[in-house]
Amino acid sequence: MTRTMSTSMLALMLCASAGGAWAQSAAPQKTEEERARAEQAAIDTAGEAAVVDSVEVTGSRLGSGDPTSRVIVISKEEIQARGVTSVEQLIRTLPQNVATIGAITNERARGPLSNRDKVSVSQIGSLGVSAANLGGMGAGNTLILVNGRRVAGAAGIEDGFANLNGIPLSAVERVEISFGGASAVYGADAIGGVINFILRKDFVGSTLTVQHEVSSNDADNSRISLFSGYSWGSGNISGTLDFSRRKPVNNHKSGFVTENYSSYYGGDTAFDTRSFSRGLQPGVIDRGYYAFEPPTYDARYVAQGLTVRPGFVGRPSLTDLITVGAEALPDFVPEFAGPESESTSATLNFEQKITDKLTFFGDALYTRSESEQDIRYSEGLRVQLAPGQAYNPFPAYPFDRFTPGPIVAYNPQAEVEAGQLPSGRISNTATQWNINAGLSYQFNADTKIELLYSRSEADTSGQSPNLESVVDFQADATSPSGVKCYNRNLAENRVTGADRDYLQGVFDRQCLALTSSDPTLAFNPWKSTADGGGSSAADFYYIPVREARASGTQNWEARMNGVLWTLPAGKLFYAIGAEMTADDTDSQEVRIRTVNPVTRDRHAYFAELRVPIFGENFNYTGMRSLLLSLAARRDSYTTEGPIGTVNNVPYSLGGELLYDSSTFANTTPAVGLRWEPFEGLALRARWTEGFQAPPYTQLFNPVATRNTTTISNDPLYKCTTDCSRPGSYVVPLVVASNPDLEPQKSTQVSYGLTWRPQGMLDGLMFDVAYNSTKIDSEYANPRDLQTFLRQDEILRLTQFYPRDANGKIIEARQMTFNIVGSEYESINYELSYLWNTKWGTFEPKINVLDNIKAERQAFTEREPLSALGLLQGTDDYKVVGSLGWYYHDFNASLWAYYTPEYTNDYDIFRAAGVNQEEDRLIPVDDMLIMDLTAAWRINNDIRLNFAGRNILDEAPPFVVVQGRPYDTARYNAAGRTFSLELQYSF
Repeated sequence: MTRTMSTSMLALMLCASAGGAWAQSAAPQKTEEERARAEQAAIDTAGEAAVVDSVEVTGSRLGSGDPTSRVIVISKEEIQARGVTSVEQLIRTLPQNVATIGAITNERARGPLSNRDKVSVSQIGSLGVSAANLGGMGAGNTLILVNGRRVAGAAGIEDGFANLNGIPLSAVERVEISFGGASAVYGADAIGGVINFILRKDFVGSTLTVQHEVSSNDADNSRISLFSGYSWGSGNISGTLDFSRRKPVNNHKSGFVTENYSSYYGGDTAFDTRSFSRGLQPGVIDRGYYAFEPPTYDARYVAQGLTVRPGFVGRPSLTDLITVGAEALPDFVPEFAGPESESTSATLNFEQKITDKLTFFGDALYTRSESEQDIRYSEGLRVQLAPGQAYNPFPAYPFDRFTPGPIVAYNPQAEVEAGQLPSGRISNTATQWNINAGLSYQFNADTKIELLYSRSEADTSGQSPNLESVVDFQADATSPSGVKCYNRNLAENRVTGADRDYLQGVFDRQCLALTSSDPTLAFNPWKSTADGGGSSAADFYYIPVREARASGTQNWEARMNGVLWTLPAGKLFYAIGAEMTADDTDSQEVRIRTVNPVTRDRHAYFAELRVPIFGENFNYTGMRSLLLSLAARRDSYTTEGPIGTVNNVPYSLGGELLYDSSTFANTTPAVGLRWEPFEGLALRARWTEGFQAPPYTQLFNPVATRNTTTISNDPLYKCTTDCSRPGSYVVPLVVASNPDLEPQKSTQVSYGLTWRPQGMLDGLMFDVAYNSTKIDSEYANPRDLQTFLRQDEILRLTQFYPRDANGKIIEARQMTFNIVGSEYESINYELSYLWNTKWGTFEPKINVLDNIKAERQAFTEREPLSALGLLQGTDDYKVVGSLGWYYHDFNASLWAYYTPEYTNDYDIFRAAGVNQEEDRLIPVDDMLIMDLTAAWRINNDIRLNFAGRNILDEAPPFVVVQGRPYDTARYNAAGRTFSLELQYSF
């Protein structure tokens, strides 16, 4: 599929004339200093009854902000002008954001929630989760704040990123975004940037909002919200109530209609995701294999299966089995994708003057979301039939010496239609709540001390009906069949209490069905109907005890800011303080490594200075103002966890855990400069460092999980009598902690220029911002070794493959380790013009983000690997444009989002820095999405808002990702949407 020349030209013409979509407010942008002055002026003129608002400036502890840091603001008016209906959609409009976590994208097997060391995030944990990822540096490196305070990370996910779906868009007054590193202010997780959601407050009266959005792909959305505020002489209170319901995407309407895309790629079977392993009815044994065809001897998968003829009844013999090929492969696309969800939210803000100088203030946010998604019976039921089982016609170990019975894949379509199996749905309930409270004492106009407390919790509980076998087999000479039923969780006491009792019941029931020689008790995977004999497929349907996940954070902070001196160039502002934070995370993937939930404590001390060198009454030609900012933060992380067991008795056998703690400390500095040579032109520069302590699951691992792995072609040892097969030998595979893991550090540098000319060009704004981030000693998982090194080089690394005196590897260690690091560079260009005419005010804007570098280097002797322009990385550039029109009580905005061509590397495996199967590096066409929004204030009380997104119903460029024909990280699968919103104030 290729895009026509006219579409590409339209994109360029629109971007040149109308401008790009970005993270700027509809009005001309103000610096943080200008915004702070405007806010203070509003307070000063509000009358004696006004309460002094506690303004939290993003990217700085200074009350007046840090002008050397680039912070942009999206106002509530621009949020409405963008036509978005959720915080997730709002963040996706930012060209700097890489949408790697959200909705359907979470299903990717090679996504950040799945492709991780040892254990992926469960389906319950990932359902309904969305995250911001500024600069493509990873969601864990983007800090999310609400009213300037931290929120808990997504429930049970160690990375610590906040779930955007816990923040109701209707409650947001504005969004402040800092794209440069802010670790010297906030700590380790602000390497990629900071997004601060400021909630609505200080409003007298009420506003009721009703909105409904229709989608061409059935992903409709409805929302109703109420915002109300009340004030009195010494205080105020306000809050919101919000309810929304969102439907899932209809796959068939979105263009996802088959799982076989091999014809688009020259017959490459890698793009045919149909498989016999998903089952047929009657069942099938997958006997597919790879053929190597001359002259290139490229591997081609040949689909082949063993089954019985449809309608066969009874117990089959070997002569009843037939061989089928690709013509019999099931092609099933589920009807819906993504969750169906309902969300209820409430916010509260209050301020109360206790005395003329002392103010008590606080805010709260609560969100409860219920999400459901169909489970896929199309994945099939895979069962292993024991030797001698009534419906097993094979002798023991029919296909290899490791598998005692055939594995049959069965699709219970008839049972579902007959009502013997429910149409199961995975579901979860996620709650997030934040409470912030503080006391502020205003010594004078410039000096204030604050005591602050914050607590935030994110909890998710849910259940996922399973259709699967929990039974494996182990050799047993005392059994008539030669095998016995086995389940690792039961055998190693990995589950206890009610969980164990439930699993034991499921295990016993399935064991009987898979081993019995009685045809009435044994499961028959060869039947074509629900009543075709044998026990029911319902024996393999079970609902585990609900999974519970949680993350939490508590923070205590004391800070003081004010003015040290008044210099000729202005006031020298300062901020000093200390904070203490406690974080905790609990989930099944964390407990596998740490057994119990782990808590991390962090103590920090910080200081900031803003020094005016030139300005106010001390300036010269070419030196209208010059500001220097200095900041430093001292962090100390202490984590306690289990390091082993008493006398090395395995934990699974009742071993008593031994605990220890680890501490990592670092001082993070920052220096910034802002120079204004004359009015209208400002240049800025900023340098800062970052620091991140090792993940706690990599510091503690008392379980020391052991399996085995085979070492082949060892360059340092040749096996003789100890070979498992020629040239190979078996060693223990240990999932272990890494005591030598070093903290990850980073350096960020940014330069910028903002030009706002006066006179004839008044209304023009041009801004250029350069950002560079270098991450040193970055954390990597064992899979990354194969990406950067050859196998013989990997086997020489003694930290992963320790050897005995004879040079033989004694074990293979899977553990997180440090690599050289990553580098990211980008330049952002912004241009806007506010043009007043008798037909109204026009505002064209353009934003071009040019990503220069996004690369990762593992070892100093290896070249870095670039992710620029790749599906799993950042785009080469992004262009977003808008044209706003404001006329009396009516305004409208036309938006364009342009994504250039990129390369699909999703199915590429990199070995030693070289792409394998280069022919699968498929180019993806560019994409232009057009949005149109309008608002009409009918009178002082009623406002009508319209939003059309993807109004041209632009189809996404064809690209196969996880079997889907489009890229959900770059394309909104809801397709074309239209929404109407009515606001009534009273």
